Amino acid sequence: MMKFSSFSLFFLIAGAYMTAQCFSMEIIGGREVPAHSRPFMASIQYRGQHLCGGVLIHPQWVLSAAHCRPRHEKVQLFKVILGAHSLSKNEASKQTFEVEKFIPFSRFISHHKSNDIMLIKLHTAATLDKYVQLLHPSSKNDIRAGTKCQVTGWGATDPQYLRISDTLREVTVTIINRKLCNSPSYYNHNPIITADMVCAGDTRGQKDSCQGDSGGPLVCKGAFYALVSAGRECGDAKKPGIYTLITQKYQAWIKSKLEPPHADYDHK
Repeated sequence: MMKFSSFSLFFLIAGAYMTAQCFSMEIIGGREVPAHSRPFMASIQYRGQHLCGGVLIHPQWVLSAAHCRPRHEKVQLFKVILGAHSLSKNEASKQTFEVEKFIPFSRFISHHKSNDIMLIKLHTAATLDKYVQLLHPSSKNDIRAGTKCQVTGWGATDPQYLRISDTLREVTVTIINRKLCNSPSYYNHNPIITADMVCAGDTRGQKDSCQGDSGGPLVCKGAFYALVSAGRECGDAKKPGIYTLITQKYQAWIKSKLEPPHADYDHK
C-alpha cells in the first residue's frame, strides 16, 4: 500500500540506503494463517527484502500493484518468491524466480492512485503443486458494501513499527460504500475513489492493510476481487485501505498481455 504523503515506494530511487521494509504494506489486527494455506501468494522482493505481495494467476505471471516497481530500478534487482510461509526460513516449498519484465497498466498515474495494477512475468514458469497454485480474478465487476473480505500479506502488525511479519498473515475487513469513502469525513475525493477502486476497513480502525501488503489479494466469499493499493494512516477508521478492483477493463488487459498458451487463465 502507498502512503499519500512523502512516504512512498518511489523514494527507493532517492534513498538507496533505506530498507525495503519502509515501503511495504502490513496487516493490522489480523492473524497468522495456517502454513501454505494461501498457495497463490507471491512475495515481491527488492535486493533480497520483501517489498510487496502479489498473486500467481498463471504459471509464469504474477499480478501485483503498479507502484511496487520503483521507477528506474533495474529488473535484475527484483525476485519473486512463491510457496513461502516464513520469509526467513529455508522452506523446501519455496520457488524463487528472476523477473523477466514488469508490465504496469498503461494509464497508471501514481499521484492519482488510479489504475494501480501490474503484471510481472517470471523468467521461467512455476511448478504448480500443493504449495504453489493459481488464483484467478472473479468475473464480477464490483463488491457490495458491507461484504466481509480477507486481505493477506507479510506486512508488519503495528503501524508504529514498520517491521514486516516473517510469516503470512490475514485480516477480515468490510467493504465501504464508495460514496461514503469519497465523502468529506473520509477521503473527500483525495484521491477520488473511482468505479475501478474500492475501500475496505473497520469501523473501529483496528483492522486494515498497510505498508508492505501492496499488491496482495482482497478475497470476498472465496473470490479474488481486488489488489491492495493505497491508504493513509494505517488503522484509521476514516482512512480505510483502498484497493484496485479487478474490473472487466483490467481483465481484458490481462488477457491481452498474457502470451500463448492461454489455457491456464480462465475466469471463475
